Amino acid sequence: MSLRVAVDFGTSSTCVALSRNGREPEVVVVDGQPIVPSAVFAAADGTLFVGQEAERQAAVDPSRYEPHPKRRIDEGELLLGTSVLPVVDVVRAVLTRAVDEARRVAGGARVDLLVLTHPADWGAIRTRVLLQAARGLGQEVRLVPEPVAAAVFHSATHAIPDGAALAVLDLGGGTVDASVVARRGGTFRVLATKGDPGFGGADVDQALLEHVGSLVSPGDPEAWRQLVEGREMADRRKRRVLRQDVRGAKETLSRHAYTDVPMPPPFPDAHVTRTDLERLITTPLTRAAALVVTAVRDAGLDPRGLAGVFLVGGSSRIPLVARLVLEQSGVVPTSIDQPETVVARGALRAVSVDPLRTGALPAGQGDVTQKITDQTRKITRRITPPSPPAGFPQPSYFPPAAAAPAPAPPRRSRVPLLVTAIAVVVAVVGASVAYALTRDDTTNGGPTTPSTTAAGKTIAQYDYSFVAPSGWQQTGGQVETRKVLLKPEAPESDLDVIAVEERVLNYNATEDRPRAETELRGQYDQRENVSDFDPSADFAAKDVVYYREQVGSAVIDWYVLFQDDVQVSVGCQYPPDGHDRVRPACEQVVGTLTVTK
Repeated sequence: MSLRVAVDFGTSSTCVALSRNGREPEVVVVDGQPIVPSAVFAAADGTLFVGQEAERQAAVDPSRYEPHPKRRIDEGELLLGTSVLPVVDVVRAVLTRAVDEARRVAGGARVDLLVLTHPADWGAIRTRVLLQAARGLGQEVRLVPEPVAAAVFHSATHAIPDGAALAVLDLGGGTVDASVVARRGGTFRVLATKGDPGFGGADVDQALLEHVGSLVSPGDPEAWRQLVEGREMADRRKRRVLRQDVRGAKETLSRHAYTDVPMPPPFPDAHVTRTDLERLITTPLTRAAALVVTAVRDAGLDPRGLAGVFLVGGSSRIPLVARLVLEQSGVVPTSIDQPETVVARGALRAVSVDPLRTGALPAGQGDVTQKITDQTRKITRRITPPSPPAGFPQPSYFPPAAAAPAPAPPRRSRVPLLVTAIAVVVAVVGASVAYALTRDDTTNGGPTTPSTTAAGKTIAQYDYSFVAPSGWQQTGGQVETRKVLLKPEAPESDLDVIAVEERVLNYNATEDRPRAETELRGQYDQRENVSDFDPSADFAAKDVVYYREQVGSAVIDWYVLFQDDVQVSVGCQYPPDGHDRVRPACEQVVGTLTVTK
């Protein structure tokens, strides 16, 4: 029997789906629920409990309990009780539980393909942790961005025309994410994503719990304080049950106008209404709905031109969410009965509809081998990229001159194109990505040709911003490479394209300019069809490293600025007769480019 398993590893909960012999995905029910808590409890004997058992064990020793391992993905190690555990081991415990449950349903069959989903803005460092945690759990492992999985699921019942875009609003237990996904032929590609890591379903639960407290605590304030703060075992157990009942009340209010929350003595049961709940959460949900419009604008689109807005995640059941999205975007959103299962089920559809697709790292045509630094098997797969923008040639790629150890733990979340702990040989999609390193020398004053107040739209994405040239518009981009693409509104040639892309270094290039130039020169010397390397060029009053690349009939002039560990490359592409036409726009972008980190 062929068995494919998808795991949607979420902040608060994890959903598992499986497909047997290529049949329709089915959700794996764990402890009677379509989701399992992502919580982990580290027992003193080294055992890692996952799910409801972890929540129960937390009443014994809360210091050994981690309710949201996904939020700790950047930390390298976790202190649970007296145990220091690699975060990859904690994540692996959740994935192992998920896969074991799927195999149980499938009669112990071997997992031929394990599909893992991840947020669209996760870079290679975070996805590396996911891959390391999954080693050995399936014969093959693939990654799919969460909004892509949701879009594929939606397209099974709602036609998305080629070239059209779908907005996905994912309201999970711990985060809110809004993404715009475009269909290009048989593939789906994330154009933009916005998120709020500080709000989710757990915050709705907490708001409702505090409201319940305001109803019952006046009769016995000390008893309420003991219930919510007490450290005795009995208090912890009562508190866990109360939180479960409050969560259940929240779910009931999505279907009914009112419900009662059972309370332990000496409190009376609390009567809560949907109106109460909406009053508590209107403000944060309004911000969440606004993320949809922001993401659509960042993708260079108009909400009225969307193929739809799809609501996923358990908290999207709240009726107020759909109303606010309609008010903000003007689009009536769609959802399904079990929105928390969409991503896992869609991930299996994604690898079936487009079996060569991966969201692991920026990729182009060719074999991709990810070699994890510790002794693990290689994960090798064939990848076909999404179609690049019209007129922009298939990319070239400068591999790293020398591998350097990756920072541990990472200082902050990034989307680096190279992870030195993973050896990647890959062509990057969408633009010729030759890594130059330049300096943004603000002491030189403003640019000569364009000014920093030049007319045009300010595009502020990722860790950089610039003013778009007049007559040019943002036509897309790529989240994985933190890329923005610009084209003229009325192009004389399809080859007229400007690409702006960010890369994060593992050292401070401002302080170590010689290292940056040496690495770049070594990469340049290994390439063909490049010329005119100049490490100290001046362009638009900026000190840049410049070189030229010839790709087919197109010429690409590369200029890159750097500040601290952020490097931004600007590629200006044109046909042989288009230099004078594109150069002023290129000067505008480079001259107004600012690293905003």
